[in-house]
Amino acid sequence: MRIYQDKNQPIESRVEDLLSIMTLEEKVAQLCGDLPASVIEDGKVSKKKLKEKFSDGLGRITQYSMLGLSNPDRIAAATNEIQEFFVKETRLGIPVALQSENLCGYPAAGGTVFPSMLNLASTWQPELAGEMSSIIGRESRSVGITSAMSPVLDVSRDPRWGRTYETFGEDPYLISQMGIEYIKSMQAQGVSCIAKHFLAYAETQGGLNAAITRMNDRELYEIFATPFEAAANEAGLDAMMASYSEINGLPVGANKDIARKLLRDVMKFKGVLTSDGAAILKMFNYYHISKDYMEAGLIAKKGGLDTEIPVGASFRNLTNYVKSGDLDEALIDESVRRVLTVKFKCGLFENPYSERTNVSINMATRESQELSQKIAEKSIIMLKNDGILPLNKGIKVAVIGPHAESLRYPVSGYTYPAYIEMMHAGVNNGAVTFNGIADEAAKHKEEKGKGPLGPFETMFSIFTEDEIKQLDDMNGVLRKAGAATLKEALEECFDVKYAEGCKIIDRSTDGFAEAVKTAEESDVAVLALGGNCGWVNVTGGEGKDRSSLDLPGVQQQLLEAVAATGKPVVVILYGPGCFGVNWADKNVSAILQAWMPGPHAGKAIANVLSGKVNPGGKLPLTVPRHVGQVPLYYNHRIGSGYCSGADANSGASTIFSGGYVDGPDDPLYHFGFGLSYTSFELSDLILSSNEVPTNGEVIVSCKVKNTGTRSGDEVVQLYTSFSGAHVIRPNKQLCGFIRVSLEPGEEKTVSFDLKMAQLGYYNEDMEFVVEPGTLNIMVGTSAKELPLKLSAKLVGEKANIMGARSYTCRVFVN
Repeated sequence: MRIYQDKNQPIESRVEDLLSIMTLEEKVAQLCGDLPASVIEDGKVSKKKLKEKFSDGLGRITQYSMLGLSNPDRIAAATNEIQEFFVKETRLGIPVALQSENLCGYPAAGGTVFPSMLNLASTWQPELAGEMSSIIGRESRSVGITSAMSPVLDVSRDPRWGRTYETFGEDPYLISQMGIEYIKSMQAQGVSCIAKHFLAYAETQGGLNAAITRMNDRELYEIFATPFEAAANEAGLDAMMASYSEINGLPVGANKDIARKLLRDVMKFKGVLTSDGAAILKMFNYYHISKDYMEAGLIAKKGGLDTEIPVGASFRNLTNYVKSGDLDEALIDESVRRVLTVKFKCGLFENPYSERTNVSINMATRESQELSQKIAEKSIIMLKNDGILPLNKGIKVAVIGPHAESLRYPVSGYTYPAYIEMMHAGVNNGAVTFNGIADEAAKHKEEKGKGPLGPFETMFSIFTEDEIKQLDDMNGVLRKAGAATLKEALEECFDVKYAEGCKIIDRSTDGFAEAVKTAEESDVAVLALGGNCGWVNVTGGEGKDRSSLDLPGVQQQLLEAVAATGKPVVVILYGPGCFGVNWADKNVSAILQAWMPGPHAGKAIANVLSGKVNPGGKLPLTVPRHVGQVPLYYNHRIGSGYCSGADANSGASTIFSGGYVDGPDDPLYHFGFGLSYTSFELSDLILSSNEVPTNGEVIVSCKVKNTGTRSGDEVVQLYTSFSGAHVIRPNKQLCGFIRVSLEPGEEKTVSFDLKMAQLGYYNEDMEFVVEPGTLNIMVGTSAKELPLKLSAKLVGEKANIMGARSYTCRVFVN
């Protein structure tokens, strides 16, 4: 037995032993990926194709969950056939990593469908992220998947971007806390996480997917890199995915300043950096920085990418560049070390197979479905309530709008239903914006007649006619996931009348008359409005960005027509991003922000409307009044935003900080905001010391009391700002939070253990430090509502904390 085959040996020793006996071709194979279609022939796993294509091994098969769209047992069986080849029929027996998009559920048959990441962030309960990802990891590992292309740790500050729903919002601290718990729990199940998209992918010009990111080094590290660094240092993150976007003239995957200097030298990240889907191909045919696809692979490898997905066509050619002297083999070795380390770490060498007898019991359970509904309920944010909610028992409720009777619309992208839609569209030559697979399909189309079926057609060939019919029945798929419409759920509580009113995007107003009549015959109208999400026929998603924050189609007109009846109106806002609902804020009785709550959306929202559940969600992002305010975020730098200009509160009419001449400059709804059916009071702010060493810590404590008549949750939020730096700092930044449950009249004490090493920044000399000065401490219930304020002096010498940052403020409640 060689060292690498001995599970009792240290991982580093196993890696070095294996690397020492690998040929150049075997090394390069570990840097390459392929799609599951590459091993399928006549609807089955083909040993012939495996031998022809992968005799030297393979790093990963990506989008592997597509083999499980109809049946979890089929993908488990395929796993064992595929791994048996790699373990027993390749020279070194290196298992292949089977990779999936696990964002909010194992995205295939049998998996639990969870709410979107934006919903998860709206709970402000990182422990729920851990519970959720543990289930996703268990379900994925049971069918043999050991690599998850999630979570998304992008700081998302532009609501026009269609992938906002994939993120945890706009704040690096909230994102970090959610990401840490998600990653720890997923990787504990033996499924490695690939956090994406490194770096500043959501901060693109115009809110357009994969466009240029204009960003300075200071903000890149302080804001956008922080969640990734926190995940690496506190959760042991295995890998990151480089974003498509350009920073300073180069795509991230070819940008040595980002992929090598920042990631490796500054952040000290030891894990894998993979390309995004077809990102290297795009360096050639989209960004035009190489003469051909093969040269793009060379540029990417030198730039800092370790692996290529979904298909490693250009990286396979790296052997030729090594042999010609154009590429140092040491650059191959550094990446192979990282890939093998992850494979050893997740136990792939010891356990490459699926335990088929346990697959069914590891899939969705009653408990996992209950957790999905719990997250949905805890994520609902009440933005307005004039007292109409909760609705009185026995009243007549008109349920109106495109979301009211839909099972699919409340379910986000990167889910099982979204994959089914994508597959159908791909087979039927529909418009699919899933990068990687769509690129491979396009390549196949260009080479028509020169090869086998394309990736979509090949995958569909594994399904029987009965299975295809089953997949055609989207409502049937969602019913199996426990879905119920909002109309159905409300019918269990109220006398309900329904009218669709309009479609999501369609411009027809033919349904308005029925909707108005339905409202007139009811005591209250509930309008289920907003957008939908996925890759096909949607208002948001990957490559589905917006230039407006208005409600889609004729939904605004429908809302105004129903409101004109004089009946109280409750608006439910669904979708992958926020809407600037200024008219609704002034003219309706209540507004609930639901985002994409998943299959249990109907039940969750009905429980909030009926009062069975007291809403306690908080906004993880800032909601603008108008698209013209974008970008708009709470932690803007002093002098550059809506609440902290040099003369913003002076009342003077000057050329500085005067605001917009055609409307307010503040948000419609502030970061951290959310109402409840009860009321809360914060009091008694105390600091453990008024002087804190720059390398020390301070305990910040306060009391929170439920002053209302219902039990409920409040999120106590700690913010700080700093005076004394010679660089411009944020007007405030979130440093800690805790969601506290309180009975009527109950009071608890919340204590934050805030380390100064959490407050570092680049000074004027680009040293990452904590300096002497004044630390302003604010505690409240949103970025705007901060009733408790004190300050402390930071004393001593400046502390250089690069490499010694703190990312988490411990919070205690008693």
